[in-house]
Amino acid sequence: MVQAIIAEQTGTTMADADSLLGGRVYASLANRLGVSRGHIESFINAGSAAKDFADCLGVDMLAAEELGKSLGREGRIGLIFGLLFEKHRQKSALGK
Repeated sequence: MVQAIIAEQTGTTMADADSLLGGRVYASLANRLGVSRGHIESFINAGSAAKDFADCLGVDMLAAEELGKSLGREGRIGLIFGLLFEKHRQKSALGK
């Protein structure tokens, strides 16, 4: 099952992975990124980027929104998974 593989690689639950694939964000997933749940959903659904989300990407808000618009909805969901993967990889590398 795809969700199980994604969950393992990103350090999330299958429910979080399944929800994100559908464009919905649980608080547990948002907490992993340190970004408001609503801000992640706004990015997924409209490509709009709040400051906390742009900070998570390491860019300013305008750059985050330009990226969001260029990716489209599925690409934005993929980007969130990529961020989760990187956070999980960093945490694993630190042995936490």
